[in-house]
Amino acid sequence: MFDTNRRPPDRTLLALVLGLSVFGLVMVYSSSFYIAVSEGNPQTYYLLRQLAWMLIGGVGLLVAQRIDYRVWRRVALPLLAFTVGLLILVVLLPDHISGSNGAKRWIRIGGFQFQPTELAKFALCVYLAAWLMTRGDKLKSMTAGLIPFGMVLGLFCGIMYLQSNVSSAFMLIIIATAIYFAAGANILHIIAGMIAAGTLGSLVIQTLGHAGTRLKVFNDPWAYPRDGGWQPVHSLYALASGNWFGRGLGQGRQKFLWLPYAHSDAIFSVIGEELGLIGTFVLVGAFLLLAYRGFRIAARSQDPFAALMAVGITSWVTFQAFLNMAVVSSLIPFTGQTLPFISYGGTSLAMCLFAMGVLLNISKHVDDQRPEPVVSPAVERPAARPPARRPISLVPNLAALVRRRNRGPRVSGAGSRFSFARADRRAEVAVSGRGWRKYSSTSKPAATRRTSGKRVSASQSGGTWRSR
Repeated sequence: MFDTNRRPPDRTLLALVLGLSVFGLVMVYSSSFYIAVSEGNPQTYYLLRQLAWMLIGGVGLLVAQRIDYRVWRRVALPLLAFTVGLLILVVLLPDHISGSNGAKRWIRIGGFQFQPTELAKFALCVYLAAWLMTRGDKLKSMTAGLIPFGMVLGLFCGIMYLQSNVSSAFMLIIIATAIYFAAGANILHIIAGMIAAGTLGSLVIQTLGHAGTRLKVFNDPWAYPRDGGWQPVHSLYALASGNWFGRGLGQGRQKFLWLPYAHSDAIFSVIGEELGLIGTFVLVGAFLLLAYRGFRIAARSQDPFAALMAVGITSWVTFQAFLNMAVVSSLIPFTGQTLPFISYGGTSLAMCLFAMGVLLNISKHVDDQRPEPVVSPAVERPAARPPARRPISLVPNLAALVRRRNRGPRVSGAGSRFSFARADRRAEVAVSGRGWRKYSSTSKPAATRRTSGKRVSASQSGGTWRSR
């Protein structure tokens, strides 16, 4: 169960996650001390609760970083069933236990509260990675690929509909689509699925009163300045008043009960007001770097399960971050998704740290090189020494990724390192027999002859090989 690999994890990713978490503590205190006092609590009320969850998540990160990632493949189905059970339980519980802002998201027991949708994001990553890696060429089929995938995703989205939790359903769709694409799905299937999901989603939103109201507010927030448009308007006020360098840490004004949920959903507005445009750019850059490191781990992973897991976890954290930023900037309608590692929210912080621990464990295995198969006709020799590590260039691989279309998994190449190139479909024959190398590319019947005193072996399929 515990990983015996002694290689260090991705230190850049680890430092980035810890830095974001500590910065989150600072911003939670800056944006919540007045809210805590207005509620009759000490100034540090929300800070201490966030710190407690950060310690829990930190322990989870250390434990997950020590657990071999292959364990998650064996528990994928039980984890999925357990998560679905918790989500259904949220629907069945009364509103005073599970309700919040028109949606049912929580399980509250005394002073403890837990949001199962955060666990659902991780469970979906694990299950889809374990399931899609076994599909192979079946993934290109509509009946064996798209339809079963849609049924799994539809199960989660149906439960989210019963919870009136549209934002979490949207996040689950993003995570699942990223994994489905990385597994090698047909692009046309993905486009067809997105069109169908968009059509169905527009019909569903019309049946949910609060979702329809948010769309109206998004179109013109200043038409509802004292109702649904209150938060979008003051979020924009906070961002606009920050200018280039901000008012200074702790000097923001909108957090004094003008901006609702300043310490949770709208904390990016407080960052913009107090640290300015430069501060927001630095934060965006940090999440872009996190995305690069995460997808780089996926690209270098030999195991398709590890690669798909890395794609899912990285997509979860980064897309949720940019979704929160887009909401605060009024680029998309209001949703209740937190800013990972930054916003106040115990379950979100703990699960994001735990997921990063799994990603760090995967990063420890990216250089576990298997012997490379050699496409050769006749002779054998020991496997070549694994090549040295080399950085992955972004633009050429991205161009090759687009060209690859639906020719197979986009996260596992033919060799031991990641490659977007199409895998060689020729038969792989292990080559042993030191001192043999390819001499020509002619295709001749298998034969043996002597040329200038040297023994030469001709091949039916791979050309001529000769001794050194």
